[in-house]
Amino acid sequence: MSASKQDQQPGAVAPPKGRLWAGVSVFAFGWLLALTLVPFVTGSDYPTSVKATLTTLLVVVCPKIFLIGTIAILGKPGFQYLKGVVMNFFRKVGPPAEVGKWRYRIGLVMFFLPFLTVWILTYFGHVLPGGQEATPVYLKGGDAVQILSLFVLGGDFWDKLRSLFVREAKAVFPEKAVAT
Repeated sequence: MSASKQDQQPGAVAPPKGRLWAGVSVFAFGWLLALTLVPFVTGSDYPTSVKATLTTLLVVVCPKIFLIGTIAILGKPGFQYLKGVVMNFFRKVGPPAEVGKWRYRIGLVMFFLPFLTVWILTYFGHVLPGGQEATPVYLKGGDAVQILSLFVLGGDFWDKLRSLFVREAKAVFPEKAVAT
């Protein structure tokens, strides 16, 4: 049995192509509608509380409503099929479980460099090129590098990060090979 068939949920049957495209289109339209209207709402003259409420409704509620429409078009088996296809794609492009020694070291530098950047910006931001006005640019760049580092570090590092939030998790260090 192929990997894509194993990952499919039981009862996941490919719907007819027309229904599949209609369901995908409704789902995509829900997200596009939400993401294109948010800049108009945030740029409007409404009070901040109204902007926050409308933005939350657009980003959270609007896609959910269109998701319900997608499920109605595809049916449960069709939606499970679509979900399986999407998950298989992300498994293929996601981080590998294990990485080599040099990739891991580069990933760790990428992961911790933004912390150093924040410390430098806190005390010496006025000295850096662009001064205090450039701080948001440095911070956004650091955020991007830190997110990319999670993909460079691989799946095992995701498990290490997750274990920080599991009280019962224990660190297990590999035994050094004894030279004979």
